[in-house]
Amino acid sequence: MMHKLIRTMVGHTVADHLLYRRHHRWLLRHLGLPNRKAPGEQAYIDKWRQLAPCVEPYSYRLFSHYCGPNPDIIPEDIMHRVVETGLNPPDYWPAYEDKNLFSRFLPAGMLPQTVLMRIAGGPILSADYTTASVADTLASCSFPALILKPSVGTSCGDGIRRFDRTDGRYVDNRGTVLTERLLLGSGPDIVLQQAVEQHPFMQQFCTSALSTLRLVAYRSVNDNLPHVTAAILRVGREGSIVDNISAGGRFVGVDIDTGRLGTEFIGRYGDRSPQWNGTDLAARRLTVPAWDDIRALALQVAARIPHHRLLALDIALDTSGTPILVEYNIGGFTTYFFHFTGQTVLGPYTDEVIGELRRAK
Repeated sequence: MMHKLIRTMVGHTVADHLLYRRHHRWLLRHLGLPNRKAPGEQAYIDKWRQLAPCVEPYSYRLFSHYCGPNPDIIPEDIMHRVVETGLNPPDYWPAYEDKNLFSRFLPAGMLPQTVLMRIAGGPILSADYTTASVADTLASCSFPALILKPSVGTSCGDGIRRFDRTDGRYVDNRGTVLTERLLLGSGPDIVLQQAVEQHPFMQQFCTSALSTLRLVAYRSVNDNLPHVTAAILRVGREGSIVDNISAGGRFVGVDIDTGRLGTEFIGRYGDRSPQWNGTDLAARRLTVPAWDDIRALALQVAARIPHHRLLALDIALDTSGTPILVEYNIGGFTTYFFHFTGQTVLGPYTDEVIGELRRAK
């Protein structure tokens, strides 16, 4: 309510700037870090002033403790207002972000298998977009578990439900049976998919939720080739069915060249510990298996989304070690994931992006 009120009073641009200033000042206090001018701060301000007249210093004062004196740390409001919208034209966002349309852009082998879906309040459809018999489809479905989620407008794992096959029916953790009536009551845009059974390496971090790797892929304005620029692993809170940080999960940095994990699990507000759900990152250094295949999938997806140059991809690893794209995000990047792990979102392509967006102004 407060965010909406401020936006109504001063407009979205000013509101975002003020809210991120306030939030990063709070994080500095929460983490016991000094709120004073940091080495390299002026270079950071000068760099991002090329895209916006007002650059708040608090992002830099916070994240330079993790990234070092690096001017490529992106102020979050400039990321959302200028970078995302400049690289990814908002007019095309709705179609590309609808999970029921992913299979129109991507080969089936890249995605979890869709069982049923609903688009714009219409009838329940099968994976080939034809009207389906829900009862017959579920009766013949052999997947051990299914995931039901909104196909549009998703955020922070809201609305996601897991149904496990029990005595020939699919039942959630509250004992609710999956039926046509339940699907129709779940919203006008939904997708019911195979639940990815994850690789033992990923299972060790959380047994109840699918752990996913979030990779940033940027398709260069110079060579038109996609490049992975940052990566983290998201791990759920044991007992939760989602790995989202807002649901109590944690994240850890991933070296984009080797797939090697960092040494600390990090929470939403920067709190960190080597231990989470019984796994101790300090006890042994871990490397994500099939890392080259995971990177390759991210690059293949990025090359197939023609209207957008910047994606945040959530990728799972199944029991056979095959990477599976759970979803990709076009807007609303969570930049603190990468800054808290010592990475910048655009890496060596930061200056290239700034130059392109300046020319496009």
